[in-house]
Amino acid sequence: MIAEMAKVSAAAPEQAWEQPGRSTYNEGLVGFYCRFGERIGRYTAFVWVDRDWSLGMGAIFGWSKRLAQVDRTRPQHTNPGLPGLGPGCRLGGTVQRQGHTVLSLQVELPPNATTITALPGYAAASFLYRYVPSPSPDVPDVEQLFDLPFSNVTMSPIWAGTGSIRFGEAPDEEIAELGEVEVTGGYIYQRGWTTDRVARLLHDYQASGKKVPSAA
Repeated sequence: MIAEMAKVSAAAPEQAWEQPGRSTYNEGLVGFYCRFGERIGRYTAFVWVDRDWSLGMGAIFGWSKRLAQVDRTRPQHTNPGLPGLGPGCRLGGTVQRQGHTVLSLQVELPPNATTITALPGYAAASFLYRYVPSPSPDVPDVEQLFDLPFSNVTMSPIWAGTGSIRFGEAPDEEIAELGEVEVTGGYIYQRGWTTDRVARLLHDYQASGKKVPSAA
C-alpha cells in the first residue's frame, strides 16, 4: 500500500489546521497475513514514512518504520491532464531510500470498474512486533508481540481493478528478497480509524526466553 495519511490528535484537535505538517504524511508498506497460535492477523513487515514524528510512533507501537521519500499519484478532477477517480483511472506510487527505488506499484481501473464494500480478507487482527534493544548488559531487551484493535473504522466505496508491484534493492533493505509476486487485484479507497493505547500483549519473548516470534 502507498497512501497519503492524515491524523488528528485527541490531545490537540486543532493541530490539523494550525500545524498541517504535524497531521499529514505519506506512507508505503508491505504486510503479510500470518498466524500466532490459532489467531490469524496482519503483520506489517516493511513501513516507510516521510515524517520523523511518524517514525517515532513506530518504536512505541511496534511498526518497523524507516524514513524514505514516498510519492503517489494524486487524482485531480479539474486537471484536464489527469483522470478523476473512477473507471479508467490509473494511479502509481513509489518509495525511495538513499537514491534507490525499493517499492513501485500501480493500480488501474478498467472502463467498466465498479465498487465493492470490503477488501478481500481484510478483517483479521493487526499484529505488532515490538523490539527495543537494551544499551546495557544489566537490562534486558524488550521483545513483545501485541494485538492492536482499531475502533471507529470507516471505509469509502472501494474501487477494484488490476495492479502491479515491483520490489527494488537498497544497501540496508531486504525487500528485494521477496522476488516476483503474483498480483491478484488492485484497490483504491479511503479508510479511517481511531488508534488508541489498547493493544493486548499476546506474548513476551524476553520473559519466556524465546528470541524469534512463532508466526507462520
